[in-house]
Amino acid sequence: MASSSHAGTSGVSRKLVRLAIAVVLVVALYTGGWFYAASWLKDTLTQQLSASAAGLHSASCSNLAVRGFPFRIGLFCDTVGIDDRPTGLSATFGALRSAAQVYRPGHAVVELDGPAQVRVTPDLVFDADWDLLRASAVAWTNGLDRASVVYDGLKGRLNVPSEAVSIGVAAAHGEKHIRQSGEALDVAASFDALSLDLGDRVLPPLDVVADMTVADAAKWLSTEGPPADMPLGASVELRRLSLDLGDGKVAALSGPLKVGDDGYLSGTLDLDIAGITVWRDRISEAFPEIAETAEQVAQVIEGLSKGGDRAVVKLNVRDGTVYLGLFPIAFIPPF
Repeated sequence: MASSSHAGTSGVSRKLVRLAIAVVLVVALYTGGWFYAASWLKDTLTQQLSASAAGLHSASCSNLAVRGFPFRIGLFCDTVGIDDRPTGLSATFGALRSAAQVYRPGHAVVELDGPAQVRVTPDLVFDADWDLLRASAVAWTNGLDRASVVYDGLKGRLNVPSEAVSIGVAAAHGEKHIRQSGEALDVAASFDALSLDLGDRVLPPLDVVADMTVADAAKWLSTEGPPADMPLGASVELRRLSLDLGDGKVAALSGPLKVGDDGYLSGTLDLDIAGITVWRDRISEAFPEIAETAEQVAQVIEGLSKGGDRAVVKLNVRDGTVYLGLFPIAFIPPF
């Protein structure tokens, strides 16, 4: 009986030993595979970045490293730079940190530090900084499926000396999202407490939300990329573009739009506006040069609201000119 018990114990022990050996082998193979992949990725990217320096489109990543063992893999850079010589565009950023799960390499998360500077020949310069900027993307072999960017504490300034332009921008929080939706492309963005400093005037902060679908534009995220003349010819369903001053004072636009081959917008929009007099006063204060027009538009809308402070009116957009009835009230520059 003792012999039988001893044999059974020995059999269990052998199985445990085999299991332990198998686990060690799997861990060793996985570890070796991870570090081999990380080394290959680092060497490949280093070679590509070095080669790009001699081309028309270059990128840089100082002190490039690949980290994340054991379950993640990601790129890390102390600073990032981009230089597109044909377009005269260049940019510099702070540190970059990225990570993708080993079992989901197509889904990556990136954090980027400021400050950043974007320069466009001859003299456009945009300087920006932020408290947090995080992006995520899901991509497959055919291109990008969806992506998003979230940031907090954004502050920046756009300077174009040749045009005497200097505009400051700040937002407490912002988000941007794009995704393929069948053959269409969904685009959404929001800004909390967005404010603009125009130099001679500072616009009061407001919340902005935009949500739209661009027909037949999913291919813009594919490996072939967007067409050279994007967005000319695009058809857009504007689900909502809202400006919120707080206390229920919201102006929202929705409706179909078309970008012509000449870059001008055309379409029909519904304007749902609450707080007509407040909007009139805010616009007149910020842009005194159009105060008379703001007063006239407010009177027309108030007439349509039958004395109320909220109305829904139809706006027609023809070749960039926005009409309220027969009265032109704004002009949208071409894309």
